[in-house]
Amino acid sequence: MSSHGSAKGWAIQSIAEFIGTAMYMYLAIGGADAVSRATGGSAGGLGQAFAFGIALIVTAWAFFRISGAHFNPAISFSSLITGHLNIPRFIMYFISQLLGAMLGIALTRGTTPSDENIGQVNTLMNGQGIARGFFLEFFLTTILCFVYHMIVHEKNRSTFMSALPYGLAIFSCHLFAGRYTNAAINPARAFGTSVVARWFSRDHWIFWFGPLCGAILAAGLHILFRYMDFDYHSAGIDAENQAQYLRAQAAVNGTQQTTSTTFTNNNNNDVYYEQNPNYNNNVNNNPNYANGGQRYSTTTTTTNSR
Repeated sequence: MSSHGSAKGWAIQSIAEFIGTAMYMYLAIGGADAVSRATGGSAGGLGQAFAFGIALIVTAWAFFRISGAHFNPAISFSSLITGHLNIPRFIMYFISQLLGAMLGIALTRGTTPSDENIGQVNTLMNGQGIARGFFLEFFLTTILCFVYHMIVHEKNRSTFMSALPYGLAIFSCHLFAGRYTNAAINPARAFGTSVVARWFSRDHWIFWFGPLCGAILAAGLHILFRYMDFDYHSAGIDAENQAQYLRAQAAVNGTQQTTSTTFTNNNNNDVYYEQNPNYNNNVNNNPNYANGGQRYSTTTTTTNSR
């Protein structure tokens, strides 16, 4: 059994979720409170959005290769529905995220002056009604979860940079919702701040049900696009050049590809193609792949084999 599916693997990933969530909350909550107090509220909304967005980029980039860097029960719940998590692993992630959020926020409280309270408790503000507050959390979490699915679960050339759009998504969500709900979009964050502040608002349930319902919709959207084979219709979108794009198009359109190759001297680029017309785009298995050296100039034609 691989470590990915073993008890040891699950333990490592759960510990990563615990530590990663704690780091994320420590930086985000502490930074948001510091900016809000330093500016006297004049630029608090923008500063808080930056605090959460940058904290998520930094911590998610660090933990992505270990656990997927969910740090949010809504992300994990949506991944459970899409089949990227099983139930036992989801439960372990869920517990780890709640405990990690409480630890990170408690550390924030413990490393700042005792006369400063945690100011990031989620509650409806500025005339925001219950229904509007629910749907605001619902739709923003839908966007966040869907972005996560498309940048992490749909593997592509930019997957290694997934922490960047993930963090920018939470930045955008906080810009919008910070004024009205303090932008939970994460049940662990809402629960952790309320526990440490020892105050639960009457509308605390919104910050559980809104994000979790949003996670369901995001999973449904992802499943729908997968069912409709969206990647089949966008084959070659990640191609580095025209030849690679035509190869991908030929593969999905059932055409036979003939490739002729001419060598030219160019030591400044990688070699991605070889003379074999059945090249499978796996450069690791390509004996003619080399960093530098000769550069291929490729001309590709396709004929319909149907």
